[in-house]
Amino acid sequence: MIDLYNYRFQNVKIIDIDGNTHTGFVEYYTPAINDPDNTENIAIRPPNTTGYVVGFTAADISNIEIIGITPSPQQSAPPLKELQPA
Repeated sequence: MIDLYNYRFQNVKIIDIDGNTHTGFVEYYTPAINDPDNTENIAIRPPNTTGYVVGFTAADISNIEIIGITPSPQQSAPPLKELQPA
């Protein structure tokens, strides 16, 4: 089974168990301990969409790969200026 934790907040390409390809940004990750079926889950937001996500359990995914790294808000923020003594 695939460990989905490392794909959080990344742009991914997923091939599901039916052979369908899905791409999108991983908006949500649910660890197995928080799932009633004890299964990891992710939900992706497809490109150029708003308002909905597509969910997958680890068992639904036959292959997943990162197709682009999206910086976190902390990484993309401008650096803080150092305070100078008055």
